[in-house]
Amino acid sequence: MSESPRYGNQASQRVLNLLLMFAGPESSRGISELSRATGMNKNLIYRVLSTLVDAGYVIKDPGGDRYQLGYRILDLHTDEATFDLRALCRPTLEQLHIVSGESVFLSIMVGPNRVNIDWIEAQGRRVSLGQRGRPVPLHCTKQSRYLLSSLSDEEIRKYIDIASPLDRYNDLYPDDAVATESDLWDDLRRLRGAAHIVWRNPKQFSGAYVAFPLPGADEHIHGILTIGGPMERFDPTKAGLMEAIGPLVEKLQGQCRSFVPDPVIIPT
Repeated sequence: MSESPRYGNQASQRVLNLLLMFAGPESSRGISELSRATGMNKNLIYRVLSTLVDAGYVIKDPGGDRYQLGYRILDLHTDEATFDLRALCRPTLEQLHIVSGESVFLSIMVGPNRVNIDWIEAQGRRVSLGQRGRPVPLHCTKQSRYLLSSLSDEEIRKYIDIASPLDRYNDLYPDDAVATESDLWDDLRRLRGAAHIVWRNPKQFSGAYVAFPLPGADEHIHGILTIGGPMERFDPTKAGLMEAIGPLVEKLQGQCRSFVPDPVIIPT
């Protein structure tokens, strides 16, 4: 960092200097703030940030006026244990919340259950898909079955063995419940491989939802991302909505493919 400019590439040096400004405790920084801290003029700051944004090392925050570290920083870690799905997905959750105006949920499989590990709730009347960390059996809701459908037939059979009788939770999850193994398999076949699913829960929350898988570097998925809201104000099939949220989800899916998901362990 202390080498004379004639011994190094000045453009590369500027990029590195600016990237290091995001290593501190501040989660986001603005162009004026970066200009004061580095001594670089604002036009140059903007050009360097544009390079870092294009490469994925820096992203704009949801407000659009400040910048924060992007997903590509995770590529610099060689230890798989450092991968944090929530950190990778959080900026997209924030963007989808702004675009849709509704609640956004990040869910994963934990043993035989679906668990929400992060969410952003909408204002006003909201829908609830389970409290953060509260387990929901994988066959009990459409959202949970979307996760279950990503498993192999052998893994699903192992799950059914421990979850039977399948109708014992129907009072807790009255919307779109399955009562028999045949019903469960029929629904899983409809869900398996779907690029996204749309459904409604008219009984419990009067909510409408759209969910997307987050694929990993192998044949498994990390989890799913769900947007949900009251049916009186949220319609996943509304013209223009998928065009707005689709590119955000596709970008996140591409990022998730850089990492191998944690193994799925169904207890016996």
